Amino acid sequence: MHMSKGFAKTYFRLTLPAIIAQLVVFVVDNLNVAILGTLSDKAISGFTIANQSFDIYSMLALGLSGGFHVYISQLYGKKDRQRYNQVLRLGLGVTFAVGLLYSLGMCLFAEPFIRMFIKDTEMIAYGVTYLKIYAWSHLFYGVNLMLSGTYSIIGQAVVAMQSGTINCIVSLFCSYVFVYGKFGIAPMGVSGAALAILCGRIAEFLYLFVRMLQKGSDFSLFEKLPKLEGDVMARVMRTAYPLIMNETCYALAFLIIVKNYSVLNERYLACYTVTNNCNKLFFAAAYGLSPAVGALIGRELGNHNYDKARENGNDILKMVFWIHIFFGALLIALSGVIPSFFSLEGDIARVCTQMLILKAIFGLFGGYGNAFYNILRIGGASKFVFFFDGVFSLICPMMVSFVVCRLIPFPFVWAFGIVDAMNIVKSGIGLYLYKKEVWLNQLS
Repeated sequence: MHMSKGFAKTYFRLTLPAIIAQLVVFVVDNLNVAILGTLSDKAISGFTIANQSFDIYSMLALGLSGGFHVYISQLYGKKDRQRYNQVLRLGLGVTFAVGLLYSLGMCLFAEPFIRMFIKDTEMIAYGVTYLKIYAWSHLFYGVNLMLSGTYSIIGQAVVAMQSGTINCIVSLFCSYVFVYGKFGIAPMGVSGAALAILCGRIAEFLYLFVRMLQKGSDFSLFEKLPKLEGDVMARVMRTAYPLIMNETCYALAFLIIVKNYSVLNERYLACYTVTNNCNKLFFAAAYGLSPAVGALIGRELGNHNYDKARENGNDILKMVFWIHIFFGALLIALSGVIPSFFSLEGDIARVCTQMLILKAIFGLFGGYGNAFYNILRIGGASKFVFFFDGVFSLICPMMVSFVVCRLIPFPFVWAFGIVDAMNIVKSGIGLYLYKKEVWLNQLS
């Protein structure tokens, strides 16, 4: 498991900003929810349902922007400045148009959307009030994802980290001011919480937009350029469409998995949330590898340097191994203490500890699955990504959860472990596709 000389240093140079950005978002998101929770537990419930609109759109935006990012990464590797700027402009236009339509639709049909999920009139009122403002933040989320993702895949993830941090700080500050009514502003309650998120995303957009306009920037948003070849949009959409379908299937599968867990014992869903949050926290160094994949593999594919792309791919997999071994051992060592930080006691704390240990054991295979997903994606193997990630999630973990939770009910911990063990199968399929080199494509 030896890596190329200096690879670890290069890996963390590329990914550290993304890792920090993830940690900042993780902390601030929870603080925003905590502020909202001081209003009412029903306010949180209304927020939770309204936030489903974002879960749907984020899947669409991730798949759509991913199709453009694949081409930008490889064209940047070829140093074809004109064409990667053309693709970026096209991507911004498409994400803006889609985001505008989605935001407008959610704003106009906020109440029917909320009523699809809940019947409590007070929760509906909270949800509708929140969504009518919050919906407009989706527009900026899609554009920001296109802009910040572009910086990440060309090896400048520090810009994405800075923009994400600005978003979080502005959002948290505005949430405090608007919800409680500070500095002469009247308390706005749940409307203030939604407006705070909108302000944060607008602030992030302004930072990224100004950054791209700076002298010496790699990007030229307003420079006069010739039109792209007529088939570029079709080629990008052929890459993006399977990614969009993949993210949708993945989100649907895990929504149903959580529902199946609730059939066994709703009390233990708190353990599920804590376990997943700790998984993101402990293994952030592995799950933030997208910038490294874009810079170390995407660029090399764009330059036809297939041998170097293979070498970097192998080193990335080795890095994932060592990260999970180290932090997995740390997670197991702290598994008995962690539940107390979340105020879990008695039987729930015991179950949580057991689930944390299982997550640490199977986490390596989940990490490999994430690495293979990113490598296949940057190589433009979108159809393989769709079947490997989205379709697999529907067939294996989702169906297995149905069996162990509903047909043949297992104890909660056993059911969780069996479902999580499906990552072993997934990583095996990913390794097969990786070895077959379906990702070794020059798209630009």
